[in-house]
Amino acid sequence: MHDAARSPVPQAATAGEYVGLLRDIRRGSGLTYREISRRASAAGHWLPPSTLATMLGRTTLPRERTVVALLAACGTPAAVIEQWVGLRREIDVRLNEPTRWVAAPTPPACCGVPRPAVDPGRSATTYPPSRRLQAAAIAGAGVLVGAYGMLLARRRGGHRRGEAGPRPVDGPDGELPLTPTDDSRS
Repeated sequence: MHDAARSPVPQAATAGEYVGLLRDIRRGSGLTYREISRRASAAGHWLPPSTLATMLGRTTLPRERTVVALLAACGTPAAVIEQWVGLRREIDVRLNEPTRWVAAPTPPACCGVPRPAVDPGRSATTYPPSRRLQAAAIAGAGVLVGAYGMLLARRRGGHRRGEAGPRPVDGPDGELPLTPTDDSRS
């Protein structure tokens, strides 16, 4: 079995290198994915074999809790696990740094008011692309729900349940009309 206490914590610059080092730990332990899963469970962690296989098969940075579970199951001491987690956090910061600080447009000088000084190393915070995409998806879903609600309201005659008002009548082919009909307005 791999003795993680004797080997120093290796350094990695990218997520792919970090995952490669985790693969080396797993191989060096001589344990199967199922054995690691059982040991992780016995240590109080949740790490299914499928999650472990996915984590070690990718080149993206794994979640911190899965790294801890893997290392604990492979017999890595707590102090060394903390170093691995620290390395993971450093890589995460390096990977996300370009998307965290996106340069905001400088407002034009107007009415004698000077422009604010902009530090080129750090400008106004904007959301990273993944957050913008998530916000756009939520907004799009809201638009769809609102449009569906308006369609239902039109089909009901524009009135809420329990309110008095004209009710739509069936059309010639059994369909509800899209606009309310009221014989008294003719």
